[in-house]
Amino acid sequence: MKSIVLDLQQEVISQECDIIQALRKAHLIAAKLGLNDFDKWICNELNGYANAEDCPEYRTINCELKALNPYRGWIPIVIDSPKIEKTLNRKIIIQSLSEIVSLTKNSNGNLTIHCSGKEQEMFNMLSENTIPMQFAYHVSPAAVADIIEKVKNTLLEWTIQLEKEGIQGEGMVFNDKEKEQAKSVSQTINYYYGNTNVVNGQVKNSPVIAGNNNDISITMEQLKDELSKCEELLKKDDKITPDNIETALEILEDIRDKIDSGKKRSIIRAGLVGLKDFLMSAGGSLVANFLYTLITQL
Repeated sequence: MKSIVLDLQQEVISQECDIIQALRKAHLIAAKLGLNDFDKWICNELNGYANAEDCPEYRTINCELKALNPYRGWIPIVIDSPKIEKTLNRKIIIQSLSEIVSLTKNSNGNLTIHCSGKEQEMFNMLSENTIPMQFAYHVSPAAVADIIEKVKNTLLEWTIQLEKEGIQGEGMVFNDKEKEQAKSVSQTINYYYGNTNVVNGQVKNSPVIAGNNNDISITMEQLKDELSKCEELLKKDDKITPDNIETALEILEDIRDKIDSGKKRSIIRAGLVGLKDFLMSAGGSLVANFLYTLITQL
C-alpha cells in the first residue's frame, strides 16, 4: 500500500507543490500520530496565527515604510536612527498561508501592508506634515515567498525524520509501533526550518521621519515636545480604558516633573520604560511603540 508520509515527501519536493494541500495532509498525519504541538503549528499555518507572539521567526520580515506623495507616488521614509528603523521596518505576518500564497500570485511585484489608522496618525504627527499623507509598508515579494519556502522545508525535514524512525503510514493507517515511535520525533518547529532569510529594503533620497544617527540624540526640551505628542496619541487611543489613560497621564506628568527638576537621563529613561510597559499591558501598543523610539534616544 502507498505510504502517506512518503507521498507527502514527494509532494513537497515537487515544483508544482500545492502547499495548502500538503499542509492538510500533514495535519492528518500529525493528528493520527498524536503529535499535538507540531499539529498546532500546521493548523496555525492553515488558519492564521491568533497573535504575533505565537509566530515562528521566519514570519518576521523586513519592509520599507513609504509615504504617498501626490506628485511623486510612493516615496521611502528615511529613519536616521538604526534602532528606530529596526523597530518600524520589521513586520510579523500572522495571516494564513493561503492568504500569503494568494498575495504572491497577485502582487505584480508590489506588496504593501497598509498602516492602521493609529499608525497613520502617529507618522503624520512625527513628520509634522501640513497635509496628512498616506503611509504603508512595502514588502519585497522574495521576503514573503521565503515564508512559503520555510513551510515547505519544515514539512520536508519532518517527513525525513518520520521516515528515519520507520514511520510511514501504509494506506493512511499507522500501527501501534509507529505511534509509539512518533513520541521520539521532535515537535520543535525551528528544529526543521533552520535560519530564516530576511530581505532588506533600500532607503535613500527620502524625507526624514524621526531620530538621528546618535545613540543619545534628544535634548530634554525635544523630549518634552515629543511627550506632548505622546499625550495627544494617548488621549485618542480608544483601545485603552479611560481609567488607564488617566493613570498613564499621571505617569507622564511625573516624567515631565523629573525633566524640569533636572533628573539624570537614566531616571527619566526608567520612567519612560515603566510607562511603556504599563501601556503594553493596558492594550496601548501603538503609544508604547512611540515611547520605545524615545527610549532608544536617551
